[in-house]
Amino acid sequence: MIERVRHKFDPRTHKKCIKCRIPKAKMDIEDDEGNIIEKAGFGKHDSSDGVQSICFKCKNEAGTRNRNRNVAARIRHHTATRCLTQLGEHAPEGFTADLEKHLGYRIRSLVKHLSQDLKDREGHTRKLRDALNEGYHIDHKRPLSSFNVIIKPGGTGEMVDWQAFRKCWAIENLTAIPADENLAKGAKYDAEQTEAEEDEPDQEEADIGDAHEEEAPAEQEDDLETNPETRTGD
Repeated sequence: MIERVRHKFDPRTHKKCIKCRIPKAKMDIEDDEGNIIEKAGFGKHDSSDGVQSICFKCKNEAGTRNRNRNVAARIRHHTATRCLTQLGEHAPEGFTADLEKHLGYRIRSLVKHLSQDLKDREGHTRKLRDALNEGYHIDHKRPLSSFNVIIKPGGTGEMVDWQAFRKCWAIENLTAIPADENLAKGAKYDAEQTEAEEDEPDQEEADIGDAHEEEAPAEQEDDLETNPETRTGD
């Protein structure tokens, strides 16, 4: 019979995670000089002790497992991460939670597009899941760096040009390509082509109806799995 390991801890400063059963600090613990000697192991929560019941480590591992099983979750995670990097301090509060609203479409619609685009280029039996397992990157056809997303109009402070942001992240500007092809391509883009696109009359807003379209049929669910190596690049 395996004997359970019992951890002794001070419940005033520590709490036991309900998943891993390991006591972790409720908040950063500092020494007399203000140096952090133990970082908080839980996120804040509206509970009696003010912290969540599952520690950061267990939550992160659960998120990774979910993304490994589901290509939509994986692509959503990477898209949100890239967008936050692009927007920096200008990202609005709650951006990740409202990601699809800012993009103007559902992540499932992007997955369907990438899957069909791949089949059109490499054959109808080709699966997005398999391509991602082989190390394919999600690439911007027109590089992310070529879009003026952060602007400073009329000498005022910087702000986000959401129209440019949506053009940058438009479904038709994204594709899955081999990693070596993506890295060789880098951020190269025809400057004249960029100018021509900038001069084109604005089309109506990307059909937010995308955000209300029917879910993918059940038989397409097999295409919604991937591995941890999925990359979103330019």
